[in-house]
Amino acid sequence: RPSAGAGAWLCCLLPLALGVRLLHAQGELCQDERRMQGFLFVTALGMALKTLCFYVYAFVRTGILVKCLVSLLPGAVTSLCLVYFVQDSAVFGLLVGFLVTVAYQHLYISAMRGFERSFTYGEASILVQGLVLFAISALNRFWLLYREGACPAGDFEQLSLIMVNALFWLLNFCVALFLFPVLRQPLLFYVSFAILLLAVTLLPVTQPLPVVALLQFLLSDQRRLGILAFYVILAGLTALTVTWQLGSSAKANTRVRKVFHLLIVLVYVPGLLHQCELLYLATGVALAVFVVLELVRLLEVPPLGARLAEAFAAFKDEKDAGQLALTPFCLLIGCSLPVWLTPCPCSGQGDAALSLLAGILAVGVGDTAASVVGSKLGRNKWSGSSRSVEGTLAFVASILLFLWLLHLGGWLALSQAKWFAAVFGALNAALVEAFTDQVDNLVLPLVFYIIVGLA
Repeated sequence: RPSAGAGAWLCCLLPLALGVRLLHAQGELCQDERRMQGFLFVTALGMALKTLCFYVYAFVRTGILVKCLVSLLPGAVTSLCLVYFVQDSAVFGLLVGFLVTVAYQHLYISAMRGFERSFTYGEASILVQGLVLFAISALNRFWLLYREGACPAGDFEQLSLIMVNALFWLLNFCVALFLFPVLRQPLLFYVSFAILLLAVTLLPVTQPLPVVALLQFLLSDQRRLGILAFYVILAGLTALTVTWQLGSSAKANTRVRKVFHLLIVLVYVPGLLHQCELLYLATGVALAVFVVLELVRLLEVPPLGARLAEAFAAFKDEKDAGQLALTPFCLLIGCSLPVWLTPCPCSGQGDAALSLLAGILAVGVGDTAASVVGSKLGRNKWSGSSRSVEGTLAFVASILLFLWLLHLGGWLALSQAKWFAAVFGALNAALVEAFTDQVDNLVLPLVFYIIVGLA
């Protein structure tokens, strides 16, 4: 991406987040879950090492022998970690260690070449790591479903499996569009999409069928229906904001774009505090909708393709330099990552609440306050940065004020250790926001999540 550094350090954020989560949740996980979380952590670590080695291979002048050793190092380290820490067999560890790192490098390079100017090296690493980890996790869920021969019984387990199934089939849909260009024709696109919807709603991964299970879940609670209606209203406000901006000849400025940050705060906070299962489901639905709309825009599928292209042109900022709408994707992913990374986010354990709110606090509250205050009152700039000291202070103060209001209202109980972690996390995230040229929406939630997860 032009006007941005490589951001190689970003490749370590996802492994660190998974490591913190694994360390924090050791007593909460059964043996199979602990083993899978360990497997995902080691895999993420191997992919991060592969990114750093690729960076050395591509940009550092070395001999051919050193390049060969650097290329083999990530697979070897991953294999050893799988054998000694996850307790896999030597053959399985060796096979999976090299297979995953090689596949990751292929996907990583393909993403950088296929979406030119869209990512920095670090941003692409986070997104491709997430894609690989999701595919591994989904395949594991399907294997457990086949092995046990019984559908999950609890609400969250059912919703989680439905969401994983839907996103997995959507991933296959994207791969099919890439491999078979004929499917990009409008008629075949919509036929394929209809087949996708049938697979998502009628494939018997739950008992009853997913479409019935979803209706039963949504209609079984009055408060849930109220929050769902609230979400529909917010979606309408979002559509009105986009329509209003498209009716204006001017391009959306930063303050207009921050409206979406405030709307996403209104989505996540009530959901996390009162209807966690519904919010979890909504994050998956929103991601699926984003992906489908982006496919329609990129492939120029009528009748919405041209209109979506206009919306993208009106709202894109300097970080949307390529053809991919990176900023809105990263806003959704950044706010949702803490929920997705946590093995049992809706278990009702109060200690996890601060970690689950990490994305909203960093992006929805802190970054929004820093942008508004910095643009209005910012007078003193940080050395080597376009961000202001006033904006950084507003970042920290807004997060702490928001947490204090939640604590005062009885919605969030924080121990002294958690308050210390919140202050330390807000300070570090604020400094990262002030000096990084990477996408804030993706980086800040992970930084904040890692720090508060250590408390």
